[in-house]
Amino acid sequence: MAKQYDVLFRLLLLGDSGVGKTCLLCRFTDNQFHPAHISTIGVDFKMKTIEVDGIKVRIQIWDTAGQERYQTITKQYYRRAQGIFLVYDISSERSYQHIVKWASDVDEYAPDGVQKILIGNKADEEHKRQVPKEQGLQVSGGCCVSPPESRTPPAPPTWPASP
Repeated sequence: MAKQYDVLFRLLLLGDSGVGKTCLLCRFTDNQFHPAHISTIGVDFKMKTIEVDGIKVRIQIWDTAGQERYQTITKQYYRRAQGIFLVYDISSERSYQHIVKWASDVDEYAPDGVQKILIGNKADEEHKRQVPKEQGLQVSGGCCVSPPESRTPPAPPTWPASP
């Protein structure tokens, strides 16, 4: 069977349980939103192939459990990642404070120079915000590429459509 892509990228979603990692994954890969929270057990993944400048890029995104009891399992996936999304919930100061620990684990277990992107999730819940945007910018300067905020509720699609 012929390969259906030219390039493969392995990305990893990290963050506390309940910050919306699975919602981000489903929105990107399936353009769906599932409001009910079902905790990921261990590790799950989804793939999506997109075309960029005529090159077929397969994106393999690994969704990790945020609970501490699964962290031994999830750390095994760090070493193969080419990019890591550190996700926190803007309405949870605690999830934001834990980003430092997640980033430290990445530094210890992931390949040198792996790209890290900080994502403040649940931006649609502005009225519950506990983490100011400026605070996200402060942490991102020390550990990550950029501090975008995202929202995953049912809204007009914000992700590129599949080819």
